Amino acid sequence: MHLMIDLECLSTRPDCVVLSIGACLFNPQGQGVLDQITIFPSVDEQIMLGRHVDDATLEWWGKQSLEAREEAFSDNNRVSFRDAILAVKAFYWPRADRIWAHGSCFDVTILENCFRQLEINIPWPYWQVRDTRTLYELAQVSLKDNDFVTSHRAVDDAIRQAVVVQNAYRKLKLMSI
Repeated sequence: MHLMIDLECLSTRPDCVVLSIGACLFNPQGQGVLDQITIFPSVDEQIMLGRHVDDATLEWWGKQSLEAREEAFSDNNRVSFRDAILAVKAFYWPRADRIWAHGSCFDVTILENCFRQLEINIPWPYWQVRDTRTLYELAQVSLKDNDFVTSHRAVDDAIRQAVVVQNAYRKLKLMSI
């Protein structure tokens, strides 16, 4: 079982404020997702802890869809920062043995920074981290091949990325025959 993670944030730095965390469990050789979760960490708590907010990222958010902005900036369903990170850990471990993200140095790096700041053990070893962009390039697939969700809704992005990973696995398997 693998976990796809997607974060919506207020900066691109590893110590950024995280608006939402979307994750889904999937079998890369299967079809569709097996479980999903959306977590909304407390923004105020993260700001009090000194996590970063970037003006350029705030400006970028102003150009995103109303639906994505409403979800990302809503105060509904917010949980403590610690509870949010513990929820990610519980969702991942022991059910998954790989963690994927769309890029090797954004979502997972930010999550690991959150774990470290809160002094919570990171549940995956570094060798279990996978990068969708590399796989997509090798298989010559893209997110546009499966554009069925609202962009920048964390769980929708995670699901879309997982489905494209599955498409890439199928395509690479067919290419090797």
